[in-house]
Amino acid sequence: MRRQVLQATDSVCVSGCGSIEATSHLFLECDVFASLWYHVWLWLGISSVSSGDICHHLQQFTTMLGFPRLTHLFFRVIWFATVWAIWKERNNRVFQNKVSAPSVVVEKVKLISFLWLKSNKANFSYKFHDW
Repeated sequence: MRRQVLQATDSVCVSGCGSIEATSHLFLECDVFASLWYHVWLWLGISSVSSGDICHHLQQFTTMLGFPRLTHLFFRVIWFATVWAIWKERNNRVFQNKVSAPSVVVEKVKLISFLWLKSNKANFSYKFHDW
């Protein structure tokens, strides 16, 4: 809206939940988009309670207590890939009127995180099938 790409009347969440779209709503509170975190946690084989604050959510997710420090980079990349996939899904809904199933978006998270790590971490030894 600030850049006048969207009108003020377009401030309602594109998921159809009826709430005003804000950062915390889009990424953490919206039943549709926030449910993607649950699917990511299932993929990773972990359970967690989500923080209502985006900064705390990042910190909580990336430092996963009980996991070795070596995994923190992986969790950080997965967190950013999830945020990116949610943002891209939101934009697809707004600008292309296309809706993807949560399973498709989570597959995008897996692919994005895998490619980011594969291209930037020399000792990343996973194959995509194993990731």
